Amino acid sequence: MAHESIAIPVRGHTVTVAYYRGVAGATPKGTIIIGSGDVGWVGLGSELAEFLSAEGYVTVGINVREYLEMFSVGTSHVTPDDVASDYATIATALRDRGLLPAPVIVSGVSEGAAMAVLAGAAPGNHTWIRGVMTLGLPPTAEMAWHWRDAATWLTKKDAEEPSIAPKDFVAKVAPLPLWMIQSMKDEYVTPADYALIDRMAQAPKQLTLIAASNHRFTDQKPELHKQVLAGLAWIGSRSADAWGVRPGA
Repeated sequence: MAHESIAIPVRGHTVTVAYYRGVAGATPKGTIIIGSGDVGWVGLGSELAEFLSAEGYVTVGINVREYLEMFSVGTSHVTPDDVASDYATIATALRDRGLLPAPVIVSGVSEGAAMAVLAGAAPGNHTWIRGVMTLGLPPTAEMAWHWRDAATWLTKKDAEEPSIAPKDFVAKVAPLPLWMIQSMKDEYVTPADYALIDRMAQAPKQLTLIAASNHRFTDQKPELHKQVLAGLAWIGSRSADAWGVRPGA
């Protein structure tokens, strides 16, 4: 499915998002901002954007690898507060252009799931985010990216970069609803990892496990799509008061 590239100024840099308009001629069901994994805007993140666009949602793709890389200069890197603020900046820029139909849900895959948690954990973002959905939320997430880190795609080990633990932030997503989807045979995330994150999260929350064979849910895409739609319905049933509020209002 074709998408548009929209350039948005963010703290002296330009973040280019992939924008999918949803079903032509139909009123959008809302907007879902999706952060990619650390390989970039390919694979599960872009597939999910296309699927949800066909379901009637506007979807906005953030290439998390590019986002982290542009702010990784010397020892500089993004912070959790930067992520929260940058997501708000992106949302405001889209809304100012009439491109952010409510309600807005932040989501992401792997590294992008951690970015969604950071955005949703910031109290200032609770005025415009209706809920958070994660897919394959990892126990640690890097706050920087350099090309040397590409080797981790083969080693399946964490990059030697500054990082955060999503378990330290998930409780702050409440009172926004949090829907978490995890693979039961994830090569990066153990059952103990996602059980701990679930314990740290506060209601309203839901952990959904899928019997997929890997981190990418490769052999369970129909079930994944089913649970994503179930999660959107669940979020919608628990956060009606968040409709249509302007970022930063």
